[in-house]
Amino acid sequence: MIERIKPKIEGDRTVWEYELVVSEEELPLADGTPYKVWAFNGTVPGPTLLAREGDWVRITLINETSNPHTIHSHGLYVPLRMDGVPHALNGGHQGHGMEHMPAWTQPVEPGGSYTYEYIARPAGTHFYHCHVNPNEHLDRGMSGALIVLPRLQEPPVDVDVIWLIDEWNSAYAQQGTPGHPREMGDYNFFTINGASFPATEAIRAATGTVVRLRIINVGVLSHPMHLHGHSFLVTHKDGQPLAEPVEMDTVLVGPAERVDLIIAANNPGTWHFHCHASPHVTNDGKYPGGMMSHLVVGDDPFPETGEGPVAPGLEELRRSWRRYARAALGLPPEAEGRVMGRVEE
Repeated sequence: MIERIKPKIEGDRTVWEYELVVSEEELPLADGTPYKVWAFNGTVPGPTLLAREGDWVRITLINETSNPHTIHSHGLYVPLRMDGVPHALNGGHQGHGMEHMPAWTQPVEPGGSYTYEYIARPAGTHFYHCHVNPNEHLDRGMSGALIVLPRLQEPPVDVDVIWLIDEWNSAYAQQGTPGHPREMGDYNFFTINGASFPATEAIRAATGTVVRLRIINVGVLSHPMHLHGHSFLVTHKDGQPLAEPVEMDTVLVGPAERVDLIIAANNPGTWHFHCHASPHVTNDGKYPGGMMSHLVVGDDPFPETGEGPVAPGLEELRRSWRRYARAALGLPPEAEGRVMGRVEE
């Protein structure tokens, strides 16, 4: 669930303020192998940051590790000095004859800090990550969700869940530099929010309720995410609402992509929700494992009676999310009764 916090009022500004401390920690892989990570506030993924569209975001990065780091707010329209990307001309470090570059082009060195401050825009599902040697630093856990809540009222949901999906190469658990391009096929552990099945957390919903799942791919492989027993609406892509939500049961989520899914939890039972690339639902090649979870609908996880869905499906949800998207995108409302370019009978 997304934790709701209260912003600060500073004069005529509303400010959502966060402090992120980078520390050296270990993440246990599914086989117990301790994997060296750089964690935000001690967790992988880092904490979810919230803001409201048009308000201000203030994030202070405090570096308590022995390596330089930054924060890049992926998907946000920030000024250049707040982008958190060490300038390519100086290799991301001071020196190389580029000492005249502004201080904000440098990463935050060990023991240092930097405050990122910007207007929260656009609304949607985004994420933050370190942009120093991102092949290594992302592979050592440096990412977290950043959700910008829209000013325009969205259709209601009953359960709101975030998944950050990722891959890990246990050969680099303690030593070396992960993320070499020649080794992109060598990942042997796959996670949802830092855990592999059976340690992943199931999504639980009462029958007839509405679930929103925000999937953020912080890894380097594409993952076809598939839900059993239901279909879902893809309502947003990379934070942007889709004028025509798409009904699917499998959605491909590429590196750095974010997709928002709306599920009508109408089919009682415990349903697989997993990556359909079969090696990705193993733990070091052993099935079941990896990037797998479950949607648990209703009070009985294993019903022995019934013939499938018992509550309304996606049609009304499709209409309400279509209306919302057209308003959010500044498009004229559709004529009543028009769906998918045709008039309903």
